[in-house]
Amino acid sequence: MRLHLFLYLIVSLTTASCVKPKIYKAELSARSAAEAREKVLVKELGDRKNETATLIKQVGDLNRTIGVQENEISSLRTELSNRTQLMGASSSLLANEKAELKKELAANNILLNQMEEILRRIRDGQEHRKKLVSEIDAALASAYTPYVESGVTVTISNETVLLTLPDKSLFDDKALNISTSGKELLMPLAEFLAARPSLDVDVVSYTDNILPPKEKSLKDTWDWSLQRATNLTRLLIREFNINANQLTPVGCGEFYPITSNETPEGRQKNRRTVVVLRPVLPAIPNAE
Repeated sequence: MRLHLFLYLIVSLTTASCVKPKIYKAELSARSAAEAREKVLVKELGDRKNETATLIKQVGDLNRTIGVQENEISSLRTELSNRTQLMGASSSLLANEKAELKKELAANNILLNQMEEILRRIRDGQEHRKKLVSEIDAALASAYTPYVESGVTVTISNETVLLTLPDKSLFDDKALNISTSGKELLMPLAEFLAARPSLDVDVVSYTDNILPPKEKSLKDTWDWSLQRATNLTRLLIREFNINANQLTPVGCGEFYPITSNETPEGRQKNRRTVVVLRPVLPAIPNAE
């Protein structure tokens, strides 16, 4: 507005003074240029104001964003600190657990080695016992090889060796006393026992269910079987000088038949004598 007033005064003075036309045109042109420049400046000023307002708004937005980000950064720092502390505690806990596991593993390895040693000794003991029984079985079977066809058998049962002697080859017709052929049949056994005084031997006699008709003194088949076992034991002691402490006569009567007693052949098979030989076996270590 001041510029317009200034120009107006100049024009008035000029007009009043009768300024020359050339000068007037120049002044008029200058005034028009000034007005045009003013418009440009006013527009630029408005644009700058708008830009300033926009920048102020952007600055406000940035400040708010920065504030939010600063809060987030603060929260992240707190979380990081907490996690770092937690990781430190976890690391310490894991280290302790690892140490405990190592101790436990070492103790278990020691226990495992001990158990393996015990198992090894148990296996060795079992193998040794098996070997001793097998050696007795093989030696006795070899001694009785000539009598296999007569029905003599040698077997192993529960770490014992069983020598089964058939009745018809061992006892006389009364089925109570040892026959002459029976004494011959006992000779390999006597020699075998004399060479092995540590063996524990049971002389077990079995009968059928019919008592010998001529033996009126027998009360029952237990009595009958025990007398048969006792007669065989006495013969080994008295005629073959076997240590009486090795021998135990056992009578089982008719109660463990291997076949039916309904026929003479069946009763003949049920009357049998089994010599049970128990070797002295090493103890097996306790597994506990």
